[in-house]
Amino acid sequence: MIFALSTDTLSTMRIRKFLLRFLAIYAAAFVLVYLIPEHIHRRDFDRAFFAWLHDRTPQNEAALRSEQRKNEMIKLVDTALVALVIVTLGSVIYWIGRFVQHKVDRRRSNGSAQNPLVR
Repeated sequence: MIFALSTDTLSTMRIRKFLLRFLAIYAAAFVLVYLIPEHIHRRDFDRAFFAWLHDRTPQNEAALRSEQRKNEMIKLVDTALVALVIVTLGSVIYWIGRFVQHKVDRRRSNGSAQNPLVR
């Protein structure tokens, strides 16, 4: 019973450690991707901007601000997806490298155990 409790604790600690690392790396990737300038060209925004430019009424300004918020939300969603793709690809490359390195080390250790004088 005590052994089962300790393995559960260890597995939750590993999961927490993994999630904290993932979130830290994702946050860093999100910030870096967010700093990349992005140009979102939407016709609705163009219409609202030109309407505001030619006739600066509160209604046109409200429409322009609404379209700006939509552009900001599009940028946030794009940034979140790009950061997730970058972190996922980086993780996959890292784990494949670890897997290959482990296989190479295992083969080297098995080969040297059979023929200790041959390197």
